[in-house]
Amino acid sequence: MTYRWALALLAVPCLGVGCGAQLGPDTIGSETPDSDAAIDSRPPADAAIDARPCTGGNSAQVGPDGSCFVLVTTPVTYVAARQACMAMNAHLAYLKDATLDAFAEQFVGTNNTWIGGNDLVTEGTFQWDDGTAFAFTAWGTGEPNAGNGGGYQEDCVIIAGAKVNKKWDDRPCDATEVANSGMFAYLCNY
Repeated sequence: MTYRWALALLAVPCLGVGCGAQLGPDTIGSETPDSDAAIDSRPPADAAIDARPCTGGNSAQVGPDGSCFVLVTTPVTYVAARQACMAMNAHLAYLKDATLDAFAEQFVGTNNTWIGGNDLVTEGTFQWDDGTAFAFTAWGTGEPNAGNGGGYQEDCVIIAGAKVNKKWDDRPCDATEVANSGMFAYLCNY
């Protein structure tokens, strides 16, 4: 931040004891109207900066929010996908708005792909793996359907890339309930 009046203060010579600001790591960025410090070029302390290059998986791309999306097309269970994302210091993608969802639907192509949502805590109440409730959804027609009465649970969310409309679908989280129905590509995000 720059204060116009601070430039005038810098031009005034110091004529007494204690004039002028003492700048150090504890004072930079804490300017007040009576401070000589005029410019703080550091990013805010709470700014999330991830300087890693956007690489990995079978494909990686910077999303519309500036974060990195990594697509891995090897089919795995939901738990294995979460662990693989965590191993790269990432998480399964949280598609919390229409812009991110449209990007992800295009990016995954024809791959049925895990994203970071489930209703494992309370059946029928979907949330992201970080515990936030779904405020935006992009369910396909008739979804979520909790297995359509097929005697098994569909608690985890995929982008149904193999379908024409590429919308969300709830599926079994692992392959033990219905053979190979819980093994999909996955989309990590950091």
